Amino acid sequence: MNLINHPKRYLLDISVAVVLVSMLSFGSVFIYHLNNDARDLQFNSALAMRGQQLSTELGCVACHTVDGSAGVGPTWVNMWGKTELLNRERTTVVTEDYFRESLQEPASKVVMGYPNVMSRYFLNEAEIGALIEYVKQLSPQTAGAASQ
Repeated sequence: MNLINHPKRYLLDISVAVVLVSMLSFGSVFIYHLNNDARDLQFNSALAMRGQQLSTELGCVACHTVDGSAGVGPTWVNMWGKTELLNRERTTVVTEDYFRESLQEPASKVVMGYPNVMSRYFLNEAEIGALIEYVKQLSPQTAGAASQ
């Protein structure tokens, strides 16, 4: 009996296709909602606004929230200057060096409690600087110093 052309196989294929399309649709709507939340924020810095734009274009907000809620990755709200506990029981302070390293070598310092799922980003210095300014602006204690 040939299972590939079996009528029940077609039903299984159609069922799997429906589930996958549903998951893709739901995921797209969810990410669109996250991106809208990120776009609602206004900053007095053109550089921070460019970082905000990049964070939605690159999909950063799919994992890093900008409202303090839990996400796949650490929230960017109040992140700047914070001491993070990393896997392997190390700590690091969120600085420009840490942020750059996280974009270029994300597996090198993974925050405890979060999966190591971030992919490497190949961004130019202007793009990295814009994302840094954006994250700084999301931390009120550093927002004044961020544009200096």
